[in-house]
Amino acid sequence: MLAFLRARALNRGLLGGSKMWVGVGAFVWTLRLFQWLNRPEASVIYRDKLGPGEAVVIRHQPPGPTRRQAKKAAKRARQDTKDAKRADRKASRGRGELPADEATAAA
Repeated sequence: MLAFLRARALNRGLLGGSKMWVGVGAFVWTLRLFQWLNRPEASVIYRDKLGPGEAVVIRHQPPGPTRRQAKKAAKRARQDTKDAKRADRKASRGRGELPADEATAAA
């Protein structure tokens, strides 16, 4: 709500010339200033003195695949498995022998 009032005050007060909106803007921007002044301090996560020859290395690892990408890769792997089995069956039919899966089941 305050962001809306700040934008409206800027547009209608300073740019539009309405004295009422200038007053609203002054009030809302003052509130924003106090919020900014009272913001919490940044917290320290780790603090230690470095000795001679010591160093700090900060790394950022790239994110892993998204859920959508992982599902797409799994679907593609299942389809590749099906295609390989289908090709194996088709090749064995031409030679008159059973595929590896069916040969062990028949024995």
